[in-house]
Amino acid sequence: MIAPNVEELLAAIRRLPFDERLRFIERAAHDAAEDTPSPAAVGVSAPSLLGLMSDEPEVVDRMCSAVYEARGTARMRTVDD
Repeated sequence: MIAPNVEELLAAIRRLPFDERLRFIERAAHDAAEDTPSPAAVGVSAPSLLGLMSDEPEVVDRMCSAVYEARGTARMRTVDD
């Protein structure tokens, strides 16, 4: 169900002459498009995981060891062909 104030707004729009109604709808669509946030641009670099963990070198070493171990036991193709 549409809120009463929206119903009143729609009724007022319907009372407009056709040309004014079209201009109103186009302007509303334009304003809505301008107000809609756009997604982040492709190619924007994210913070480096290693950079985020630069003060924890032992954690990075353990993580890399775990990854290499998992890569060796997993049924995945190896990168070092």
